[in-house]
Amino acid sequence: MEVSSGSIDKKQNFEIDVTDVANDDSKISTKLESSIDFAQVPGTSNLVMMEKDENGKDKVILIPTPSDDPNDPLNWTFKRKMLQMFCIILYCYGGSVPGCCIYSILPEIAADPNVNITVSDLNAGTGYSFLFLGLGNLLLLPLAQQYGKRPVYLIGMLGVICFNIWQPYIHTNGEWIASKILNGLFYCTIESLPEITVTDMFFEHERATYMGIYGAALFSSNYAAPMLAGFVNDGLGWKWTIIIAVIFGAVCFVLMFLLMEETNYDRKLRVSKDEDGNIIHAITSNVSIENTNPHQIHSITSRVSEKQYLGNQAFLIDETIPIEYPPEKTFLQKMSLTSGFRKEFHLIEYMKAPFYMLQFPIVLWSGFLYGSSLFWYSVLNGTEAIILGAAPYNFSAAMCGLAYVSPVIFVFVIYPYAAWSTDWIKIYIAKKHNGISQAEDRLWVLTVYMILGPAALILWGVGAYHGIHWFGVVFGLGLQAGLCIVGCISSVTYTLDCYHEMGVGAITVLVIIRNTMNFAMDYGITAFVTNMGVQNCFITSAFICFFCIGTFIVMMFTGFYWRNRTKERYWKIVEHYRSKGIVS
Repeated sequence: MEVSSGSIDKKQNFEIDVTDVANDDSKISTKLESSIDFAQVPGTSNLVMMEKDENGKDKVILIPTPSDDPNDPLNWTFKRKMLQMFCIILYCYGGSVPGCCIYSILPEIAADPNVNITVSDLNAGTGYSFLFLGLGNLLLLPLAQQYGKRPVYLIGMLGVICFNIWQPYIHTNGEWIASKILNGLFYCTIESLPEITVTDMFFEHERATYMGIYGAALFSSNYAAPMLAGFVNDGLGWKWTIIIAVIFGAVCFVLMFLLMEETNYDRKLRVSKDEDGNIIHAITSNVSIENTNPHQIHSITSRVSEKQYLGNQAFLIDETIPIEYPPEKTFLQKMSLTSGFRKEFHLIEYMKAPFYMLQFPIVLWSGFLYGSSLFWYSVLNGTEAIILGAAPYNFSAAMCGLAYVSPVIFVFVIYPYAAWSTDWIKIYIAKKHNGISQAEDRLWVLTVYMILGPAALILWGVGAYHGIHWFGVVFGLGLQAGLCIVGCISSVTYTLDCYHEMGVGAITVLVIIRNTMNFAMDYGITAFVTNMGVQNCFITSAFICFFCIGTFIVMMFTGFYWRNRTKERYWKIVEHYRSKGIVS
């Protein structure tokens, strides 16, 4: 399969041939003045060309189409992109380790005579943190769009350092809740900004692979922190456990400051027109991509050609209009904290975007899927020390921490299935449908989650109730924890495939729904287990998991209907924002 490596040939521009001949041999074309095609169904794309290349391999169409600017993140070299992925990993670990190291030592914190906080209140504080991890995006994501992602990343890390170093000196529940709320507010972009950064740099057919790297880093950091915290607590106490985690976060902050670049970019595609003023091709310095003939396109796309889709992706500019791109940035320019600043003030418009995206069923369901997947992350963290620390297992704090090795292992074992295979499935199904890809094609990976998720919950909770061997219980813990990454990647990539142009607003809605659901679970998990008992609690949880994840079957059959029904509303929003120069 032939895809672009993302490298740039600075000496030669290539062309994307977007002239097609219909069955009646008439040209299908789009005027430059009407760049957005309101008939295009968001999430339906011509992803694979049916013609083979000279080596007999399939050609994958790059979506979005890259510009001819060397500073376009889509045109960055593979090495440069991987450096940014490394910075995202630093952000995940540097912020999550200080915040999550407490999960395996909650009983020790509550037992400290200087701390007047119960385990239930400690879990409730974590719930408040989740709530503001969602709500904070209403402010910080618009700030990232207006002033750049790089400064928002760095400010978030500073907030993590400041508000977690406070926790060892807390004595009351009010102080604890305040520290968790402020930590959640400043670090809220962990749930959204990395996903947007990934879409800034990678194409539709490779998003899940790199979104999976982010997901694996996010979940493994959440599980590795309590794993190591138990041992540090045994040797130095719970206070130094948090302090050392904060020092680690500070080191990550320094590395991010030196390595992380700004990915905000307004993409403009240079297009050529024929003598009648119709668009015939676009200029790019990345790769040459030819469009398929209209007779190969499935009827659901109304035979919309790639040249029409160009106008939905970005601004279109006549190639006769000269554009002088600046040279590739120097190291000092990359370190600037102001390179992402917008010339015009559009902060209010950015803040409105999530509310516009609330009207789309795809976005609402994806938020529900994300939240119902992360439900079980909260359930596991809230019950791990309670179950393993009690009879018949009687694990110490160090052993409760060591049990998190299982989730870490399963995250990396399941990553290829949740990430890379999702991209592969999307391309494979597109090849079976004359090159046409539907956003719902990614959702088939949820089948395994729907089956194994409930089984893992029963193995963990019901198995512990009946006192099975600790290995079986820890296996169930790890399996369910690892499966969370499937729901995370599926919900985010599905949404971004459908509404890439308004991706920041859509992701904000996802995260708010997801974290509001997790706030409710964290707030009530202790009472849930106490009042129902471990066995009944997890039998109920298994059925809830099966039902929630199983809703993907409904979306497989109705997703296109909702996308098609709301397409004009969506493109009007894009047109509104593009007319103001807010989205490219």
